[in-house]
Amino acid sequence: MKSKALLIALAILLFSPFTPAIAAEPKVAIAYDIGFLGDNSFNDAVHLALKAAKKKYGLVEPFVREVPTNGTAVDRLTRLRFLAKSGYTLIIAVGPGYRQTVARVSQEYTETQFAIVNDRSIAQLNVSNIYFREDDGAYLAGVAAANLSKRKSIAFIGNEAELLESFTKGARANFPKVKIKNISYPDSAESLRAQLSGVDIAYSTWDGDPSVIAVINESFAGKIRLILETPDQYFAQISETKSLVVATVSKRITKPISQLVSAALESRAIIDVLDEVEGIYGREYNATNGGVGITFNIAVSSALKSQIKQARLELKQG
Repeated sequence: MKSKALLIALAILLFSPFTPAIAAEPKVAIAYDIGFLGDNSFNDAVHLALKAAKKKYGLVEPFVREVPTNGTAVDRLTRLRFLAKSGYTLIIAVGPGYRQTVARVSQEYTETQFAIVNDRSIAQLNVSNIYFREDDGAYLAGVAAANLSKRKSIAFIGNEAELLESFTKGARANFPKVKIKNISYPDSAESLRAQLSGVDIAYSTWDGDPSVIAVINESFAGKIRLILETPDQYFAQISETKSLVVATVSKRITKPISQLVSAALESRAIIDVLDEVEGIYGREYNATNGGVGITFNIAVSSALKSQIKQARLELKQG
């Protein structure tokens, strides 16, 4: 089936008027999400990744450009159209907030290659969907949480059933009897506080605000430590949070940005088949190819290091 999809993609490339042809003089633009730089989240992560790519490939103005947005649909549309009209051959949009805009503008400018970071929904051959396997991250978080818990009582704070399942599998890979509390969130602070009783390690996927941290700071300081996500949770790296956070599960942006820029400079595009039925192209980043990982803020045992290594091998084997 995969070979069939690749043949279809090749046929489109050869014969379709919608071929995403990249010009002889490549130019790269980044369209950031709301907040621009200093958001401590995806914008900053992409900016740092672009900075590394600029140094690696010797990119200078006007062959690379960064633009903000105020978040409105009109502003996003205006900026992407401006970049396309200005001859930028690769336009990278940061975040699913650009989903509808990229879907629209990519059809208007079929000879321009687009990419959208942290999304997997746009069925256009000239759109590279840059997608991260969050379930891989949840599995690694489960392995870490079970090992670091002295009580062998841990919690998953969030509402994603798939991530809870992966977290549970990771936790019980080495500690089959570990207790796992499924705490639905967002909910009331009182409910969260009550359900956290008896837990000493919690993995939170809630990225709307730092309310989970506030509850732990107020009621469980020194008793519960957290595993958070970056760059999704902007509050994961602020100084007031660091004492509570033992590890962060990270979507590593440097690799996809470097690969996108490299492809553009070589008049290529990243169009792996992500969904054959829907016709969605781009690239998946996971624990196997280094796109998703876990970083510890504390010294960890050789046993945990070994367990994380084994977890990556298991994820690679499916």
